Amino acid sequence: MDPIRKRDRRGVASSPGRLAASVLLGLSCAAPAERADPAPWRTADEFGAEFVRLALALAEHDPLFLDYRFPGTPTAPSPLPSLAEIEARAERLASAAGQAPRNGQESRLRSLTASAEALRTRVRSLLGEHLPPAEELRRLFGLRWTRPAFDLDRLQFRVERDLPGLAPLRVRASRHYRAGEVSPDAAPEVLRQALAACRPAGTTSSSPGPAPPESLEVEWLTAGRMAEEATGATPFYRYRGAGRGVLRLPGDRPLRAAELRRLACHEGYPGHHLQAVVAEAQFRETGWPELGVVPLYGPRTAVFEGLAALAETLAPSSPADTALRSLEPVVLAILFDYLDGKRTRLEALRALDFDALVPDPHALLAHADRFGSYALARPAADPEFHRALRAVFAEDDTGPVSSKALRRAIREGLTPDDLIALALRPGRP
Repeated sequence: MDPIRKRDRRGVASSPGRLAASVLLGLSCAAPAERADPAPWRTADEFGAEFVRLALALAEHDPLFLDYRFPGTPTAPSPLPSLAEIEARAERLASAAGQAPRNGQESRLRSLTASAEALRTRVRSLLGEHLPPAEELRRLFGLRWTRPAFDLDRLQFRVERDLPGLAPLRVRASRHYRAGEVSPDAAPEVLRQALAACRPAGTTSSSPGPAPPESLEVEWLTAGRMAEEATGATPFYRYRGAGRGVLRLPGDRPLRAAELRRLACHEGYPGHHLQAVVAEAQFRETGWPELGVVPLYGPRTAVFEGLAALAETLAPSSPADTALRSLEPVVLAILFDYLDGKRTRLEALRALDFDALVPDPHALLAHADRFGSYALARPAADPEFHRALRAVFAEDDTGPVSSKALRRAIREGLTPDDLIALALRPGRP
């Protein structure tokens, strides 16, 4: 394993000595703004309850970015505060949590501070603040963007090798995608088999998981209904509580078998469905309010998405599909340039089509338009984080995600920087 060094707030690599000061002791919080009245929160539970109230208030303005909440969480403030009021309260919360006595809850308070800062960043974007995508990734998810290093000719040569033929490579890729399509009638069975195949590979024998994969339901929606959803036409998972989740998929267009297999692992077991089931169990066990909501911003989301991306590697894949998936760094670089204004929409579409060989570049750009930097929140966007994920979670022979480490990440609200710190330690979880 390559040595992993901790990054400071400027994104500059620092030594393990600085790691202890900035991450393990939690001293990297911004200084608070002066105020006349003291913060009303004293305990981590009080900080957590305020974060949940603000997250639910923000969801009233911005429903897209609240993934799920569990019954029993604090309710949103009434009357509903304005976005400006939510932003001010989040700033105060982050400042107070950053200076609160640790009392053995360093990791929890660090996570709450980062989550409150991420919530504040999301509010400011809704108020019209525009951040470059690299800065938004850092503030929203705790990820330091590093432009993926790749040799496009080498990557495309690999695809050329696994998609033999005389037609241009883009044409061969399109034919391969079409050949892998399954009809809407056949898709449910393909997905069911994929869900059954993912779970045993991604679950440790000592901790088999609290719910069977059958608790993950699937809704097949028309294109029109998908377009009406806050998430748009993109396949999307929502947790419904008590071990039940739903995966929404378009039911009136063909889907590819390789895509369905990846979705089963990413959204099901050991991906987002298992994460949600474990998160609910941890919320019930600990009573920590902040575990009762999972928004689509904050460092927890970066870790959840990183784990789900690792889970995708469980899906069976043909050599051609594996070669095409190896172009992901190209996709990320194109999306980053598009969100950064360095490529026009037409230029991005052309690059996704001819360079990255994606099957539906229009849908991919629509996803980026709707979700912004969340579309970039993949492990490949931050190589240190990617290495740390693999070091901390690939701890056994059952697959790329250790259930024991998964439960710790959820229980402690680990951030990307926490994982990088853990990757440096002997005797990792």
